[in-house]
Amino acid sequence: MWEKFASLFKVPELRKRILFTLGAIIVIRLGTHITVPGVNLNAITAFDSGGLLDFMNMFSGGALQRFSLFALGVTPYINASIIFSLLTSVIPKLKEMQQQGREGRRKITSYTRYATVGLAIVQAIAFSSIIRNAFPVDATLWFYATTIVTLTTGTIFLMWLGERITENGIGNGISLIIMISILSRFPASLNQLWVQISTGSVPAYWGIAFIVLLIVVIGGMVMVQQGQRKISIQYAKRTMGRRIYGGHSSHLPLRVNQSGVIPVIFAMALLTFPITIFSAFGWARASALFAQGSPLYIACYVLLIFFFTYFYSSIVFDPNDVAKNIREAGGFVPGVRPGKPTAEYISSILGRLLLVGALFLSAVAVLPYLLSTLSGSQTMFLIGGTSLLIVVGVGIDTLMQIETHLVMRHYESLTKSGGLLGRRG
Repeated sequence: MWEKFASLFKVPELRKRILFTLGAIIVIRLGTHITVPGVNLNAITAFDSGGLLDFMNMFSGGALQRFSLFALGVTPYINASIIFSLLTSVIPKLKEMQQQGREGRRKITSYTRYATVGLAIVQAIAFSSIIRNAFPVDATLWFYATTIVTLTTGTIFLMWLGERITENGIGNGISLIIMISILSRFPASLNQLWVQISTGSVPAYWGIAFIVLLIVVIGGMVMVQQGQRKISIQYAKRTMGRRIYGGHSSHLPLRVNQSGVIPVIFAMALLTFPITIFSAFGWARASALFAQGSPLYIACYVLLIFFFTYFYSSIVFDPNDVAKNIREAGGFVPGVRPGKPTAEYISSILGRLLLVGALFLSAVAVLPYLLSTLSGSQTMFLIGGTSLLIVVGVGIDTLMQIETHLVMRHYESLTKSGGLLGRRG
């Protein structure tokens, strides 16, 4: 195992990518501890410690509670990406851009960045209005100006750094930033559970249950994330001159959870927007009705997860195109006619897989609310839920990218028998 880890630094390009990613993580963590100028940190620490801040702190790694440079995190960028993903499917001009290849995608990315700046300004204004209650004196116009500029700049910097990680580092930069922010809060949550058990406020058996359930849930997440449904494809024999081509069989892999952690990230990011608006305008009744863990919140959470599971799959995977490519390559699914019947067959299997994936994501997202209610400890949110799902999903994707670099350079795979994920070669 240690030899496999040592091989990560034997490839010069991979070593540079890993070191660049680690350096970017250090910069991000330093930024979360630099408070916005003019902020009374002691007052903010005592402000709304159990409500909105705890909800938003998961994406910002505690930056919002400190009201630091990266208090908004990458939430505005995620919201902008959601907006343009939706608009691309309904606006012909954007859909045409997406089909133009690299140049069209570059334009859409540029529009997404501008939208990120606009959403960051809106959220910065909202959070400035919320946080003013933590100050012993009235906030001045200068405070609002510096705070809005600082928070917006922090989000733009995180967006830029995430893109640089994707290009020059390992893994998806934005997802990796979210994962690191979540992991940074794990030690404090575990310490909180230990204190609660030590003082007797939480029964000791919940400590054992926490360890067992954490292992079981992580194992289940890995199984579902790596699970595939393989559709057999047979290629007919073709004679060209004196040679015979084809005649072999292959398979089309369809992942059980094809969209990964995208639906959960998008659903949670989208839910932060109304919560921020309700809190900023002081709409207490709406805030209580839509509070984290409320029936309305959970219902909207599950519905958004289902929506983004099917929506994301419709964007990245088209059964008609797959069936067309199989037919053009001289292949066919045994027992199914080529063309439209093949597309319908693939669509039916994909629909069942998406249903299983959406149910799995919803169950994992709702599980922490049930456990925290039964145990009386907020630490149970580490079992399942958005945080653990993002950590496991992003961790697997990052590991797969590292493995790709190793296998391309003839190094032993990290995920073969005895490796990190227990897969057999």
